[in-house]
Formats: sequence, structure tokens, C-alpha cells
Amino acid sequence: MTQRHEKTFEFEVGPDELLAILTDPAFQQAREEANGALEVRVEELERTEHRLRYVVHTTNYARGITGVDKSKTEQARNTYEWDLDNRVGTWSWKGPHGDKARVWGSSRIQASNDHARLTNDFNVEVKVPLVGGKIEKAVMKEVPAGFERYEQTVRSFLEKKPA
Repeated sequence: MTQRHEKTFEFEVGPDELLAILTDPAFQQAREEANGALEVRVEELERTEHRLRYVVHTTNYARGITGVDKSKTEQARNTYEWDLDNRVGTWSWKGPHGDKARVWGSSRIQASNDHARLTNDFNVEVKVPLVGGKIEKAVMKEVPAGFERYEQTVRSFLEKKPA
């Protein structure tokens, strides 16, 4: 059964400024590194006035039911697609577990007075008999801390922007 978590943030910039940060390859790299990635590579697939598609390739320590295994690494990729006009992005993760683990989500940026409101959602579904639900719950326990690191990364990019 799919597990879902949604989190809304408010940032003291306009929605277009926030969109520019979230779609910056340097932000993608910093965000992945904040979540423990050992290597990160951003590959742009398509950029038009209205749409942006890219893949973030990562190398991380292997993870299993028992936790992190620093003796092994694994490759994953997140594919992002942004509707730039509406400031809505979707993403999907593909990792070493193939079709048994499905992870995806979205980001929506909206104006909120003179600020930007960002709503992110995270979904996970693990199709492994008997233990899939336990794995989903273990992943979901880590999501709030991941959202905290995400917010900290956004705020650090906001601090760097010229006044």
C-alpha cells in the first residue's frame, strides 16, 4: 500500500525566484549531498521556455532492511519534469531494486502575499510480499528529516542570492 507524506514551506522570496533555485543544477547537487550522496551528476534532457526535464544521477551507500551498508554503494536516478509556467514539478526515482520499489513526488510553488509557498509530496510503494509495508514505513520514518535538510538547503541558497 502506498505511503504518502506532504510538507508545505514558506520562503521570503517570490515564486519565480524560488523556481530558479529549485531548478538550478547546483541546488540539485547540494540537496543530494545534504541527503548523503557520495557522487551527484545532473543531466539536462530538455529545456524550453515552458518545460524543463533533467535527471539527477547519484551514488550512495547501499541501504537495506538493516540500514546503511558502507561496504557497498548503489546507483540511483531521479527524473524531474517541470511545468515552468505553472511552477509545478514531478519526479520519480529509480534505484537498484528495480520495479519492486516505486518512489515519486511533486513540488508546487504558489504565490503567498509577497512570498512563495512550496508544497512537496513524497510517495513510496514497495511491492515485496510480507515485508513491503514494513519497508515503506521504514522509508517514511526518514522523510521528515529529509524535508528538514531540503528546507535548510533552500534557505542556504536564499542566503547566497544577491540582494
